[in-house]
Amino acid sequence: MVFSSIIFILFFLPVFLAVYYMVPRFARNYVILTFSIVFFAWGAPDFLPFLLVSCIVNFYFGLFIGKNPEKKIKRLLVGLSVAINLGLLFYFKYANFFLENIGFLRHLMGSPELSWERIVLPIGISFFTFQSITYTVDIFRTSIIPISRAALQNSGAAGT
Repeated sequence: MVFSSIIFILFFLPVFLAVYYMVPRFARNYVILTFSIVFFAWGAPDFLPFLLVSCIVNFYFGLFIGKNPEKKIKRLLVGLSVAINLGLLFYFKYANFFLENIGFLRHLMGSPELSWERIVLPIGISFFTFQSITYTVDIFRTSIIPISRAALQNSGAAGT
């Protein structure tokens, strides 16, 4: 689904806006999250597990960075988070390029060709990768505070 499609303009967007404004204020982020997942799954359902795992992993990296008092460990966690995110991005974006070049070099040397399936690039991988990196770096810099599960539950009870 693209933003200019009839399905998006006449169905998805009006339903999203109606639900968003009907729920209490504390639940609006859940509505945004739910509709974002549906929107992503509409275009790339095969990559939905990848997106969800990436979001969950980065959420917990953020919690661990925010809770840890030691600067060294925080720096290590941010570095690990950035390395994992960039590693996945480079894998999806450049694996085909490297495999094609290795296959070409093997062909030049007379070795048998590699057999491999092309790796498909997930929709929006650059966007959510850099958003995830920004999230963990912002927590490290104390620009934002990670929200815990307890805080989410308390906000539901208090902020209607």
